[in-house]
Amino acid sequence: MRLKLFHNAVLFIIALSMLCSPSGGAQEQPDEVTDTTRHARVGLLPLPIFFYTPETGVAGGGAILMLHRPEATDSAMRPSTYVLDLIYTQKKQIIAEVSTDMYLSRGAYRAVGFVHFSRYPQKFFGIGSETPDSFEEPYTSRTFRLSMDALGKITGSISAGPSLFYEDRSLSELTPDGMLQSGTITGSQGGTTLGIGGVIQWDTRDNIFMPSTGRYYAASLRTSIPGSDFTFSNFTLDVRHYLGMTEMSTLAVQALAVLTSGTPPFYMLAQLGGPNIMRGYFEGRYRDKTLLVMQTEYRFPIVWRFRGAAFAGVGDVAPGLSRFTLRTIKPSYGLGLRYVFDTVEKMTIRIDFGFGKGTNGMYITANEAI
Repeated sequence: MRLKLFHNAVLFIIALSMLCSPSGGAQEQPDEVTDTTRHARVGLLPLPIFFYTPETGVAGGGAILMLHRPEATDSAMRPSTYVLDLIYTQKKQIIAEVSTDMYLSRGAYRAVGFVHFSRYPQKFFGIGSETPDSFEEPYTSRTFRLSMDALGKITGSISAGPSLFYEDRSLSELTPDGMLQSGTITGSQGGTTLGIGGVIQWDTRDNIFMPSTGRYYAASLRTSIPGSDFTFSNFTLDVRHYLGMTEMSTLAVQALAVLTSGTPPFYMLAQLGGPNIMRGYFEGRYRDKTLLVMQTEYRFPIVWRFRGAAFAGVGDVAPGLSRFTLRTIKPSYGLGLRYVFDTVEKMTIRIDFGFGKGTNGMYITANEAI
C-alpha cells in the first residue's frame, strides 16, 4: 500500500506542474519524446514532490519519473512507469525508492518491483479490532525492502507468475515500558524476512489509472522460506468491478480479503486504514491476521475536467475468519474531488475526506483509491 502512495505522490506533482503551465494541462509536454517509427509515447520528468496524508503529514522531495507507452495511438496498451524518488515528511520520515511497473511484448508480460529504504516514525496501537486509542505507542523503523512479481499472460486477460520478497527491518525509539519494548510482540526486535510465492490476475479494466468498465481480480500466496526470522504465509484476494452508470459516471466496487497464518511480525499483519483501504482510519490503526473489507465508490462529472466521488465501506480485522463479529465492524465513508490532468492516460489528482468510527482523515494524492 505504501508503495502505491509514494508512486501516486509523484504523479500528483505532475498534475500540479501541468496546472501551472500556460497550456493548462495540454497532452503534449516539452520533455515528451516521440519515436515516429514506433509511435511511442515517452515522458521523462525530473519533479519535485508534494502530498499529504494523516500518516505522513505534509511530505516533499524529488523524483524522476518515466512513463512509456509503446504505441501512443493505442489506448488499450498499458503504459509502463519507472520512478526514482526521495521523500522527507513533516513527521520526519525518510523514504528512498526505485519502483517499476513494466508491460512488455504488447502486454504479454508484466514485471512489478521496487527497492525501498526508509527511516519511518510510526504508531502502534496493539493487535486486534478493539484496541483503545490509549494504547498508542510511537516507534521508528528502519527498513530495507525489495520485491518483484513477474507475470506472463496465460490466456486472454489472465496472467500469472512467481513472486519474491525480502525485507530487513530494525526498530528504535520504542516507548519505555510499552508493548513493543516488552518483547512480547512478534517482530518488536525487528528481523529479516525472506519469501517466495505466486500471483494470478484477471484484468479487463479499460484503464489502469481511472477505470470505468471491466474487472480486476488478483490473488497472491506468499510464504516465508529458510533464511527468514519468521515463519508465516499470506493469502490476499482483491476483487474489483467497474460499472459505467452513464457515459461519464462509474460505480467501482471492491472486496478485499487478507488471510495470514503462522507467526508473522506485527508490521506484516493485515492493516486497516490509509489512503486506499477504509479512508478515514490511520493506516495500521487496527491490525491482525485477517482483514475483510468491502468498499464502493461512485465517481461522477462536475464541470470540465473536475469530477466528484462519494465512497463508503465496511471492514474489520480479526485473528481468524471465525472471529469476525458485527459488533466490532467498522464503517468508512466520505467525499472527494478529482481533477483529470492527463486526458490521454486518465490520470487524476484526488482530494478525499474520509470518516470512520470516531476518526477522520484528509488525503491529497493522485489516481483512484479503487
